[in-house]
Amino acid sequence: MRLIDRVVAYDNERIVCESESHRAANHPLAHEDALSILCGLEYGAQAMAIHGALLAAGARTASDAPRHGYLVAASDLRWSIDRLDHCDAPLTIEAISEFRSGNQVAYRFELRTSEQAVLSGRASVVLASP
Repeated sequence: MRLIDRVVAYDNERIVCESESHRAANHPLAHEDALSILCGLEYGAQAMAIHGALLAAGARTASDAPRHGYLVAASDLRWSIDRLDHCDAPLTIEAISEFRSGNQVAYRFELRTSEQAVLSGRASVVLASP
């Protein structure tokens, strides 16, 4: 399930993506025709994964190669709306790396429309061994 439509920009520390999939009538995370704002965590996690894959594309060692990861924690979640599918505008998803170690990464992320931030928080991922 791919929710991100495009990468707008990235560098070693952050990625900015855009998506319009939150308005899809058949959204895979919708429940009873509603897409909860908490599904935005998946958008943040996908931005993190794309960032990791882009950084790994230039990997020089096996330990820097792309690896599977498991979302193990989400914290400091704050939202200003209840449903993502009520956003008429495209979403901008920004993820900023806060910590990278051998088998763990942590990011701060934010989903916003052109008018407001709709969800922000932090997420941690444990990476599979190389």
